[in-house]
Amino acid sequence: MMTVMDGYRFQKSAILQINQDVRFLFQTAKSIPGLADFSFGDWEKTCAAIPGQLTEETIRVAVVGPIKSGKSTFLNALLRGDYLKRGAGVVTSIVTRIRAGERLKATLYYKSWTEVNEDMELALVLFPSLNWRSAEDRFDIRRERERSELQQALNALNADLRISEDGRNHNMVLLSSYLQGFETVRRFLTDQQATQHYEAERFIEHWKYAGNESLAVYLRDIQLDIHSDGVGSNIEIADCQGSDSSNPLHLAMIQDYLRLAHLLIYVISSRTGLRRADIKFLTMIKKMGILDNILFVLNCDFSEHPSIEDLKALAGRVSEELALIKSRPDVYAFSALFNLFESLDGRLAEKDRRRLEHWRSESELVNFSNQETRRFISVFNEILGRQRYMLLFQNHIERLSAIAVGMSNWVGVNRDILSRDAASARAIAERIRRHQQRFGQILSALQSSLSGVVPKVKQAVGADVNRFLEPTSGEIMKAIQTFISGYRLVPENYLESLRGSGFFQTLYQVFQAFKQALDGFITEHINPDIIRFIAAEELKIRDALESIAEPYQGLIEDAYREFCSLMNQLGISIECSGPERTGVPSVETLLRSSGLSLPSLATTIGYTARIRTEAILRREFYRVVSGFKKIMKKPVKPGEEDLRAIREGMQRIKRETRKSLEFHLKDYQENLKFRYLFILSETVAQRLAEAVTQQLQAYSADFGVLADRLSTKQGDKERAAALLADMDARCRRIGEALGRLKQDLSGDARLPS
Repeated sequence: MMTVMDGYRFQKSAILQINQDVRFLFQTAKSIPGLADFSFGDWEKTCAAIPGQLTEETIRVAVVGPIKSGKSTFLNALLRGDYLKRGAGVVTSIVTRIRAGERLKATLYYKSWTEVNEDMELALVLFPSLNWRSAEDRFDIRRERERSELQQALNALNADLRISEDGRNHNMVLLSSYLQGFETVRRFLTDQQATQHYEAERFIEHWKYAGNESLAVYLRDIQLDIHSDGVGSNIEIADCQGSDSSNPLHLAMIQDYLRLAHLLIYVISSRTGLRRADIKFLTMIKKMGILDNILFVLNCDFSEHPSIEDLKALAGRVSEELALIKSRPDVYAFSALFNLFESLDGRLAEKDRRRLEHWRSESELVNFSNQETRRFISVFNEILGRQRYMLLFQNHIERLSAIAVGMSNWVGVNRDILSRDAASARAIAERIRRHQQRFGQILSALQSSLSGVVPKVKQAVGADVNRFLEPTSGEIMKAIQTFISGYRLVPENYLESLRGSGFFQTLYQVFQAFKQALDGFITEHINPDIIRFIAAEELKIRDALESIAEPYQGLIEDAYREFCSLMNQLGISIECSGPERTGVPSVETLLRSSGLSLPSLATTIGYTARIRTEAILRREFYRVVSGFKKIMKKPVKPGEEDLRAIREGMQRIKRETRKSLEFHLKDYQENLKFRYLFILSETVAQRLAEAVTQQLQAYSADFGVLADRLSTKQGDKERAAALLADMDARCRRIGEALGRLKQDLSGDARLPS
């Protein structure tokens, strides 16, 4: 597979060089006699910050799809090496993040003991055994007795409880995996979130954690640093676990990452085609409002297709089915495994080498796959290039342009002042400073207006959040309440389970089925609604504050025209193209630079242990009633007391769930308001003021400083004149270089999406 385009390195180097050239202008100016202690203030701060800011921006690509669709193989082919374990099929919540690095390194981020125990506590709510727990109130896997007793309790469970919806019950898998992996991780896990590094020749050792369910369960996520042409600087590619995971929490963790991604690549296996799970997941993505930025890869298994016609027919069907969700979907059909083997030719095992040779003989399939690969890489590169240029460079180029124009004007004004006598020079400097005060007054008025409107914006946004997330009457809670009320339990369906497994195991089965259904509803329907709501509120904040700033643009333009008119009257030549408007950075950029983060969607509902007690009490009550009926010679159906206890237990579970959700939503509501949207409002106002300041940078320096410090010595004047002439020439070269960069940037901005 061809390498991912990294042509932006030239652009980045050019910006850094221009930035260095501008900083050198500052140093040259300070070497003018009398200006050794002069400061260019915000200009110098802006230039000093640019190198660090260029390294902070990250373009995120999320690779998603069902288990066994070939995501890891696709990524390995893209990276041109076997870096991710293929065919692991581990259903965990891990997101493996891949970035460019100078050397091969895997960093594994582990959960803390507290997080592990909390996971297990939640899986143990209504666990079907009364006697296995030790005396301690809270479960702690580090206690040998608790591990031993839990293992015995798991071994005693009926097989029915280990299966849910034709697959392994994820709670049973979770508990068993934690127990199985404990001895391996106990030596390095701590009460804090631990990390482990595997570098160079030890890199491959991370596979035993990523590909082993009992160890992967202890991981939060993984970062791989890879020195490969397939990963460009400032790009992060994430391998997200299967979108068809049976655990809704895992899906919520994918949603958290997808909110930050600039591009999604959805991998579909040609062995299965588009399945119901794919349609379900893609519908959810569409509801989140992020389906526009997606490419589809039909990962072809050459062994499954007898002819090129068969493969093309499948690709056509997949495209038609995807078109029901996204109009004109971008579908690329190629073999990731063939591409990987091609890139590893000479390093393949004998078995894989024979497979590659056999595939190469299928010339029509190979030619089609290669053509589709080239088409995908071309579009992939274009999208990444456009995203990177727009995100990484545009704002910096605008800032440098304003400073370069300002320096050019500063040089022009001071060259003119140098040619005049001291009294005339000071008079001109004073007139310039009076006009410059206009810009300061405009900025001060804007800041005052913004500070006045921010509380109103917060009030409006807060009202929206309350209306949407109010725990008792908000839109979200109403939808959840409707689902809970509509959830129907048919106790008679559990008669066989009651006979074979007993009451406690059956109650746990009932609870888990309900929780799975509710968590699935929240993940697939509620979370996308929350994401769209937050995006709408972010836009509302930006629009409200930018509308306040809009009228000041006219004042800036008027003040600028007056400034240019004064320069003309004084016979001083300056750049009069006008200040460029600069808007507020994207919300994503603001989040990174401000340290803000959205409340996580991957928050598990915390049910209380009281559910268990109430259900048991109900069961004992009905046993007493049935015993009384027997004494009174009234008929009692076998298992009737258990069925009624299950029914009443379900009602209690629903009530406890509502209470838990009300608490959870209240907490999320407050976090969303006070820790995110309100702070975002303040940040947008601050950045808007900074954007206007940036717009005025070309006119904010002290243009008349030389008039105040002008030396009467002829030698100093001559040296100052020579330095200013040299600076003038360099300003022109900087302007030309910035012009070329702007042209390149606008060309990339016109690339098709």
